[in-house]
Amino acid sequence: MEDCLAKKMEITVSEAEKRTGRNAMNMQETYTAYLIETRAVESQSEGQCAPVDSLWRRYSEFELLRNYLSVTYPHIVVPPLPEKRADFVWHKLSADNMDPDFVERRRIGLENFLLRVASHPVLCQDKIFYSFLTQEGGWKEMVNETGFQLKADSRLKALNATFRVKNPDKRFTELKHYSDELQSVISHLLRVRARVADRLYGVYKVHGNYGRVF
Repeated sequence: MEDCLAKKMEITVSEAEKRTGRNAMNMQETYTAYLIETRAVESQSEGQCAPVDSLWRRYSEFELLRNYLSVTYPHIVVPPLPEKRADFVWHKLSADNMDPDFVERRRIGLENFLLRVASHPVLCQDKIFYSFLTQEGGWKEMVNETGFQLKADSRLKALNATFRVKNPDKRFTELKHYSDELQSVISHLLRVRARVADRLYGVYKVHGNYGRVF
């Protein structure tokens, strides 16, 4: 644990910023970028004021980093990321990922993700992870050059071939059928729940307007 990056570097996700840009389809989109700040610990222990390095990352880049780590280190449980979007309409977050409370929760979750990776004795030594923290330009190209996506695809094909059985056990077939039906029912319940929540949020807004009037 003494060699962990978290012992050598302070890592914070200090703020979030709303931005507008073009996506891969050349369509305009609004997204949130997060400022990652790092500072060497050794300089501070020597009484010097270490400079702060900073760069901006999108949530999709955090996702890319985690996918890379999960594929490259299949024997390690990679820390999870915070939710990509909120699900509760009454908190007006399902359609607006720019909500300040949601963005703040996600900022804290992203910082915790980086700190947990930096504290892992194996993950913290990965060069791609270090570049994620310190190299703003060309980072995605470095990840793609590792060919991690090809590894993931080949691993998935091998897994499918392993579980492809000519004469499957009837018990497992029935269990799979039951789980598929259960998934369908739960999905339907969640859709109904979302509609009810939408109605409740509408009532909440009407009552809020009444409160301002009276």
